[in-house]
Order: sequence, then C-alpha cells, then structure tokens
Amino acid sequence: MISGVFATFVPYPSQGIADPGLFGPDGYRITHYRGKLPDSAGNAVTITADQLKNLKQETDVLMLDVAGIRHYDITENGDFITPERHRSIPGSAWLPVIGWGVLEPWQQEYLDESLRELTAENQAAPIVVFCKVDCWLGWNAVQRISKMGYRNIYWFPGGTEIWEDAGYPLQDITPFPLSKDLAARVFIGPSF
Repeated sequence: MISGVFATFVPYPSQGIADPGLFGPDGYRITHYRGKLPDSAGNAVTITADQLKNLKQETDVLMLDVAGIRHYDITENGDFITPERHRSIPGSAWLPVIGWGVLEPWQQEYLDESLRELTAENQAAPIVVFCKVDCWLGWNAVQRISKMGYRNIYWFPGGTEIWEDAGYPLQDITPFPLSKDLAARVFIGPSF
C-alpha cells in the first residue's frame, strides 16, 4: 500500500494575496491551506450553495470533492483506507490527494485517470470543484484542472460546510479509487 503524507504545489494568484511565501513557483498554494480565499479561481465560475443546488437539478454535473486526507493507505486494488471520516455533497466523487500545492507523479496520474473516467473523456463536461470553507485545496484543484484543458469548471468555495449550513444534506463518502494499474505501480504495503 502507498501511505500518504500530502505535498502541495500551488500557483501564486496575482490579485491581492500578500504573502508570496505561501505559494510555490507554479502559483499553487503550498502551505496554510485554510485561509481567506480570493473571489475567483482562474476561469471557473464561482457559485453559491443555492446556485449549486440548481445546477445539480438542471445539469449532469461532476461534483468533485477535493478535501484532503493526511493519513491513508492504498490497497493493491486502488482503494483508499483511512481512519478519517468524510461527509460530502450527495453524488460527489472524492479525490483527496489532488488539491495539494505539489503533487507526486502518482497523484497527478490519479487526477488525470479519474477525470478521464468521470467525464467520459469529455473536456467540456461541467465540473464543480469544492472542499470546505476557506480551503485552498479547491482553489488549487481548479487551477490544475483548468490547465489540463477542462473548460466548464465551477468553483464552490463554501464547500461542504456552507452546503450544510444552507440546509442541504451531506452523506458519508469514500475516496474514488485509483485504477488497478496505477495502484499496482504505487503499492508499498500497509503503514498503519
């Protein structure tokens, strides 16, 4: 199993962020992942909880939860094993290692493979990216997904906390698995 401690790679946003030490050379936030967010994330459309609810009702949209986990193992079948419980917006796919500022090669490959599968290789598929309140992992993921060529991206910066505060339900969720091929290449045995 592969065991995780997450690293992060984040582009430095040009508008109004005072401390460039928080960002890596590629502009991704690399430290202090909970903090005041900018009003926008790249070319993504920023939405509220009510707008997200309407979007889910009107469109077949990929809900992409990028809340991170720090302690995990990955089985040879590609499943994450983690002691951390996570509740998310119903119908979401949870990719817990793609929002960090610096990704290991296997994490980038996991993102690439997962998005190809979840969007049926359609780069115009609508994708909503979210995490939690004041969580830079979602902002990082929006930047990264946009650079990959996806062009119909929504950013819900309030994440699961604002969704729940608006009176909408959450459900227990497990991470989207790695492909068996990728898992076979990164499998190193249990860590906990």
